[in-house]
Amino acid sequence: MVHVTSSAAHAPPTEDTEANRRGSGRRARSRDRLMDRASQPYAPNPELAKIRHVENLMMFIDDDLRETALSMERIERYLISTLEMLEADHLVRADVHALATDLDVLDQIDLLNENLESLRRRVARLAHVL
Repeated sequence: MVHVTSSAAHAPPTEDTEANRRGSGRRARSRDRLMDRASQPYAPNPELAKIRHVENLMMFIDDDLRETALSMERIERYLISTLEMLEADHLVRADVHALATDLDVLDQIDLLNENLESLRRRVARLAHVL
């Protein structure tokens, strides 16, 4: 297997990019930002701040976003485990069987579907009140 890396992706940050990152106050990874909204204060969107009685809906949307991201992360871990097993020097029948019969990943797919449906319904309600 050949790994190709971009020099830009691994280049040290310049002064400009460091200043912009710090100035923005935003974390780089979307997943981190999703999780931060549950535990850290954040400035509300100015357009949403003008709408009355939208706070609870936004809390539910935030929750749906986090739950969806967590399900996706768990599914991704299963995919990575499967890939690592396929790329291993030796295949162990028990490990292959464990991955093949892992029902937890199917539960996560069901949760992902439920969370996405809930998120879509709530975003539609938000669109209605805008």
